[in-house]
Amino acid sequence: MPGWQSQLRTTVVVVGAGHAGLAISACLSMRGIDHVVLERGEVANSWRTERWDSLRLLTPNWCSRLPGHGYRGPDPDGFMDMAQTVAFISDFAHAVSAPVLTGRRVISVSRHAPGYRVRTDLETWQSRAVVLASGACNLPNVPSHAADLPSGILSVDTAHYRRPDEPYSGSPAWRSPSRSCSISAGSTTIGFLRTAESEKRGMSRTS
Repeated sequence: MPGWQSQLRTTVVVVGAGHAGLAISACLSMRGIDHVVLERGEVANSWRTERWDSLRLLTPNWCSRLPGHGYRGPDPDGFMDMAQTVAFISDFAHAVSAPVLTGRRVISVSRHAPGYRVRTDLETWQSRAVVLASGACNLPNVPSHAADLPSGILSVDTAHYRRPDEPYSGSPAWRSPSRSCSISAGSTTIGFLRTAESEKRGMSRTS
């Protein structure tokens, strides 16, 4: 019938199939605790869809470790890029046979004795415990006054930025930029500056 959802049971529901959710899944499996990992997209979804192409980790490859799984490539002192990070996380999910269900958007989590009820857009889960591993910084915090910027100034947050030569909504400001400004001077800004320099685009920063 329309609106009907199946109700399933497990001991633990893990929300998010990034490195944190998969690490928890591995630890639960080591202890023989049945569970499921719910993911709105694919494994490492944020890395696949919400990161810019030139992004690299800030830690050397030898520091990249998950339970029973470490970097095995030829460059331990290098820094993984976005594609390599996606591969590293995906390989781990496969290695530990993580029980990931993709394409599940979690709608709500509520107390329901003796545990919790987790509703997705496809089914409902009943569990004794829930682990939220969906990420702490996955929603851009855009100041409200960004809407007041002149039409000739394009504002792009890091969740939607991909590369300097990609047009955004056909904006004239992006097609022929004379100068860009990045707010703050953290690692993200430095990465953008390096990319802009390689593309020979002007960029300034403020903090």
